[in-house]
Amino acid sequence: MAAEKSDGVLLPLSGKLRAITLGAVLIALTATVPYLTLLNAFFFSGVFLAGMSAIYYAVISHQVRLSYNEAFVLGSFSGIAGGIFSETVSFLLIEFTGYRPGAEGLKLMVDWARDMAAGKPELAEQLRALTDMEALALAPVALTPADLLTGVLFASIFYAPIAGLGGVFTVFRLKRQAAKVR
Repeated sequence: MAAEKSDGVLLPLSGKLRAITLGAVLIALTATVPYLTLLNAFFFSGVFLAGMSAIYYAVISHQVRLSYNEAFVLGSFSGIAGGIFSETVSFLLIEFTGYRPGAEGLKLMVDWARDMAAGKPELAEQLRALTDMEALALAPVALTPADLLTGVLFASIFYAPIAGLGGVFTVFRLKRQAAKVR
């Protein structure tokens, strides 16, 4: 990854904005749609895939070469926009419908833990603690605008580098494919 350059063809601003928007929408979907939220339970893989998709779209639709740095920055902007968008959607869902994104995934995992602990009295204490945490996580909440801003800040901090790495991975894969074709 040392001293690499793009080919001089620049990605237009409209292409960057479309890529960022695509990544942000995909992040919001993987952070709010029931059961799709489980993707992010595995090392934020939904965010990583959103960064990959955004950069793939930009490179393929505009036929440009991106350096690893450019891919990381564009993917990171996609992660920041996705954090803002997904947290805003989550806030609105909680406020107006009472639905908490990710609740069904939590319930699935707790049910799985209950099944695994069935008939094992040595796990009863851990299961009780997990059940208490589930009740606390699913309790009704009243959110404030400060909660929204905190959520946006933390989501953006976590999503930006992960989506950026997804973008770098896409450029790496595309460069390997191009090298095999030559």
